[in-house]
Amino acid sequence: MKKTFCILLSVLMAFTSFVFCAHAEDAEMKVFVTSDTHWHDFGSVNSDGFYRPRADMGQLTALSPLFVDRFLKDAAASDADYVFISGDLTDYGSDDAPEFAEILADFEDSTGKQVFVVPGNHDIHMSSDPDDHLRFRRIYSRFGWDEALAVDEATSSYVADLKNGYRLLGINSNKDNGGGVITDGLFAWIEAQAKQAQADGVKLIAMMHHHLMEHMLMEQRLDDFYILDNYKEVCKKFAEWNIRVTFTGHLHWGDIAEYQGKNKIYDVTTFSLPEYPLRYREVSFTGNEIRLESHTIDSLDVTNIVSGYSEEQKEMIANDPVKYARGAENDSLANDYIGKFVDPDYLIDMLGFAPDSVGAKAIRRIMPDVLIPLYGDGETVEAMAKALGYELPQSDYETVGELLTSFWAAMARGDEDLGGNSPEGKLVLDAAYALFATKAAQESPAVRALLNSRVIAVLGLKGIDNIFTRKAFDLILVGLTVDRAPADNDVTLPGYEADTSGVLFRLTAFFEKIAAFFRLLFAFGAAK
Repeated sequence: MKKTFCILLSVLMAFTSFVFCAHAEDAEMKVFVTSDTHWHDFGSVNSDGFYRPRADMGQLTALSPLFVDRFLKDAAASDADYVFISGDLTDYGSDDAPEFAEILADFEDSTGKQVFVVPGNHDIHMSSDPDDHLRFRRIYSRFGWDEALAVDEATSSYVADLKNGYRLLGINSNKDNGGGVITDGLFAWIEAQAKQAQADGVKLIAMMHHHLMEHMLMEQRLDDFYILDNYKEVCKKFAEWNIRVTFTGHLHWGDIAEYQGKNKIYDVTTFSLPEYPLRYREVSFTGNEIRLESHTIDSLDVTNIVSGYSEEQKEMIANDPVKYARGAENDSLANDYIGKFVDPDYLIDMLGFAPDSVGAKAIRRIMPDVLIPLYGDGETVEAMAKALGYELPQSDYETVGELLTSFWAAMARGDEDLGGNSPEGKLVLDAAYALFATKAAQESPAVRALLNSRVIAVLGLKGIDNIFTRKAFDLILVGLTVDRAPADNDVTLPGYEADTSGVLFRLTAFFEKIAAFFRLLFAFGAAK
C-alpha cells in the first residue's frame, strides 16, 4: 500500500511541478507595501491610561513617526525596488502633508528607491473641496506624478512604469463622504490605460484606498464605507483586463480576497502601520508567481518619542510594541465601540433594518447582554448555562463584550480561524445559546414553550450540544470569522503570466488538491 501511495504521489507531484515550471521565471521585482500610516507630528501627549493616547480602534497615531521611521529603515535595508502606500498617509490631510512628503523625499534621496502613493479619505476632503486632490498631487508630485505616463485630470489618478514590464495604476477612489467609487469618467480613463498597457505588452498593478471586493461576509451591506460602490462592475472589468493584483487599505486589517472572472484577480488590503498587529507587506513579482510576506514591527527606537509617556510605557513600546498595540485596541473596543454597539438603535440603523422588523426586535433584546459578566453568581452567563444543564468553558474573559474583541483582533491579523471548534468559538457559541435560551425564553412565551416542549425533548434538540443547534450557530460564526482562501499573510499567488482563466489552471489546482490529500494520507500511513 505504501508503495502505491509513493508512486501516485510522485506522479502527481511531477505533473504539478511540470505545469508550474512550464514558463521560465523572469527577473524579480520587489515592493514594500504599507497603508494608513496616519502620520502626525505630535508635540507632546497627555496619557490618561496605560494604553493611551490612542485613536479609533486603538490606532497609535501619536507614535506614527516611530512606526514610519522603522518601516522606511526596513525598506532601505531590503532589496525592495519600490515602496507603495495605499492612502491615508497622514492623519490631518494637507496640514501634515508637506512634512510627510519631505520624509519620503529624504528616503528616496538616500536609498534610490522610488515611492508611489495614492490618496485616502484622510488625505483629501472632497466633500468640502472637490478639487482637493490637486493639492495632494502637488505636494506629493514626486511620488507617482512626476513619473506618470498619463494622468486623469478629473481625479489625479495616474499610470507609471515599473521595472520588468510592470506598470502601476494609481487610482483616486475617494468620493465626497469618505467612501469609494470609480466614476464613469474615471472608469473610461482606466479602460484606456488597460488597453494601452495591453498594446505596450506590460502588466498593470493597481493601487487605491478603497476595497475592490468584499473582504468579509456582507461587507457592503454591513458598512459600505470601505468598499467601492460599484465594486462588482469594477471587479468584472479588472478581471477582463487582467489587472491581477490591486493594493488597498482603509479597513486597517490584513486580508486578501479573490474574484474569478475572465481571469482570477486579487484585492490585497494591507494593515494600518501604527495599529495592531503592526504589520506591512513585502511582495515579490515574477512571471509565474506573486509571493506575499507579512512582517511585524517587533521593536521601536523610542529615542525621539514625544513627551508624555511614562518609563513603563516606553519600555513596552520599545521592546514589545505588538503587546502595547493589542492593549490599546482592546481598550478602544471595550470603551469606545462596545458601548456604542450596545445601543440597539445605532446597530439597527447601521445594519439597515426596519425599526419594527424581526431583526430589529432581536437586537433590542440581545445587545444589552454583551455587558453581562461571563462568570460568577447572579446574572452571569455561567449561571444561565448551569441552569440549562451545561458548563461554560473557562477563560480569562470577563464579559461577552470582551470576548468579542478577540474576534476583531483575529480578523485584523488575518488568517482568522475562529469557528465553533476553536476555544473562542466554543465559548461564544455556548454563551450565545445561554443568553438566547434564557433571555428570549423570559421575554417570549412562544420561545419558552418551544424550548420546553415534549417534541424538543424527544428529538434530543434541547441544549447547545445537540448537533442541529450548534451547527446553526456555527454556520453563522464560520461565515463571519473563518478566513476564506487565499491566505492573508504569507501566500503565493499565480503571476501575471500564469493562465488563471483556462482549463489548465483549474486542472492544475485540482491535481494540487489531490496531491495534498495523498501527502497527508501517506504521512498518516507512515505514522502507523
